[in-house]
Amino acid sequence: MSIIRLRLPQTGFEKNVSAARTFVLKSEFRGEMNFASSDEQYMQAVEKGIAQIQDGLAKKIVLSRIVSFPHQGHTAEGIFNSFNEKFPDAAVFAFTDENNAHWIGATPELLFRKRGNSYSTISLAGTRKAGTTEEWGKKEIEEQHLVTEFIQQELKVIGARNIQCNELHTRNAGSIEHLCNEIAFEYSGDWKEIMKTLHPTPAVCGMPREQAKRIIEHLETHDREYYTGLIGIEQGDNVDVYVILRCLKYSENLLHVFVGAGITAESVPTYEARETRWKADSLTSVIF
Repeated sequence: MSIIRLRLPQTGFEKNVSAARTFVLKSEFRGEMNFASSDEQYMQAVEKGIAQIQDGLAKKIVLSRIVSFPHQGHTAEGIFNSFNEKFPDAAVFAFTDENNAHWIGATPELLFRKRGNSYSTISLAGTRKAGTTEEWGKKEIEEQHLVTEFIQQELKVIGARNIQCNELHTRNAGSIEHLCNEIAFEYSGDWKEIMKTLHPTPAVCGMPREQAKRIIEHLETHDREYYTGLIGIEQGDNVDVYVILRCLKYSENLLHVFVGAGITAESVPTYEARETRWKADSLTSVIF
């Protein structure tokens, strides 16, 4: 793993530090193949996922896909700089993996922030185009509520104290936006227990977690690699950990953008495919 470049949100500076003080963890979802899927292929997987949810095997699952584009001469360095400029509210990162492939991203998803014994996290789910004037739909509200409920329940199990959840609000992420709750709590144990407890959240896996994992492993044939893994930095009593979303893998000729959507009983396959396209466009519109 090369030196990890990580610019934390709203700080205006980049953490360019050795791997000893930063870490990157791969996704728990490891398929054997790695290829882009068409909208039709993705919708077929979504249809199968909805059927299993309607059969009572899970409440929610998150299905991902890879969307590939010619990079048209753009460099990995140039893409990182573009993300750095255009996504001030995201954690912008770049690293080179064990196969010398470049990964660049701008993730909005904080797993947790630790300052001494004080922690904060977010519940982020539901997606729509930025600037939409219509009310959020039932499917998106339910999807986001499942994430919030999961986080609070899991924190109680491991003994977190003074758990406080703010009001539900809309959070911008470039050309798209999400529903969000911010959650603050206190915890005196090892911060790695928080990481193990919360990850993977329903925002990248589903609920119940183990049942959702099994369905995803059956329906997804590609390897998520670092998508939905973790990137973080530890500095004394301060720790920042983010879920690797809104990311791409830079190859010799192509940009492989990793995206996903939350599937519930209310899902419509065409809408879920459209959501993944929106998420891919939120990156490619900045690049191109």
